[in-house]
Amino acid sequence: MESLTMLLIMGHFIQLGVSVIPVSTIYSPDGDLIDCIYRTDQRAFDHPLLRNHIIQEYPTNMPQIEKSVQENWQIWHDTGEKCPAETIPMRRELNPVSHQKQHVHVPKEYEVANRATSGHKYAIAYMINRTNVYGTRATFNVWTPKVESAYDFSLAQIWLASGSYETADLNTVEAGWQVSRSRYNDSQARLFTYWTADGYNKTGCYGLDLPGFVQTSSTIAIGAAIGRTSTYGGTQFDMTLQIWKDLFSGHWWLALGPNLVPIGYWPAVIFTTLSDYATAVEWGGEVLYRNLSSVNTVAQMGSGEYADKGYGKAAYFCNLKVAENNHTLLPVQDFGVQADYPEYYTVKKSSNRNCGNHFYFGGPGPQRSEAVRGTTLN
Repeated sequence: MESLTMLLIMGHFIQLGVSVIPVSTIYSPDGDLIDCIYRTDQRAFDHPLLRNHIIQEYPTNMPQIEKSVQENWQIWHDTGEKCPAETIPMRRELNPVSHQKQHVHVPKEYEVANRATSGHKYAIAYMINRTNVYGTRATFNVWTPKVESAYDFSLAQIWLASGSYETADLNTVEAGWQVSRSRYNDSQARLFTYWTADGYNKTGCYGLDLPGFVQTSSTIAIGAAIGRTSTYGGTQFDMTLQIWKDLFSGHWWLALGPNLVPIGYWPAVIFTTLSDYATAVEWGGEVLYRNLSSVNTVAQMGSGEYADKGYGKAAYFCNLKVAENNHTLLPVQDFGVQADYPEYYTVKKSSNRNCGNHFYFGGPGPQRSEAVRGTTLN
């Protein structure tokens, strides 16, 4: 009789009570296992609203030509192996963790906003004049910020949202890079996606962890490590992400890179306030710092440097675009910025010919010499 260990070695994994046998397994140099599974076997279709869902193969009005991301964009690409046609690459989770952005309980409605944002620090840019929004695109550099506690994380992302915490109907779609030891068992920057339909209460999750996001790409693995990162004072490595609403299907599509390689989509039916359009767009950095270990750990954002250090030293978001009522992505003419803990993380607007209206963000976070032992930042 085969032991569980042998089954894992052979590429068989059991999650959520459903057995899935991969077509093949790719052993990444960084220790990740990338399982190639049939697209129809992904967890998205366990969602009660997606039981009879028909996969949209490709975004509407996008030429169906073969597109590829930058060579070796993710570390598992170094193997030279690829997932077969009709399959998707899925990073195997050997140590299951919370699928949400923090461990939660079911709160009373007035507790939702406080629970969802407790410990979270932001340095972001946002649209000033809110209208109906149908998409956004941005280019931002990738770093590996120092995050000492396994219970914290640091990320850079784009958000599209509608609804509010107060009415418990906040809907979001989010994507970017993230460093999280508890989730990925290392400190590498990794591609991530997230969504919620009720303010991070009962719905939503990362990547393909739970039903929701439908992946179509056979070349990009959500949750896998990004192959290169930026160097302080040296070469900057950035990524371009675009999220937009498909005019025909209504789904929110995600694409990566300057060639806009489609990764997959969030079906419109899983949302409420975001089913038709978004009312808010944000770009920037987020850190979860809770100091649960009571030893004043470090949690950097971006490069770990403040925004005023500028290009080559601070993290940036560049070439910001938004699609409004005409559904066409156009350069953002103006935007606001906000940093809720400016002593730890800052944000600064800038403009030039190459990046248009853009901004820098980040910071070192609480320093050991500045904090009281055991103090938790709310």
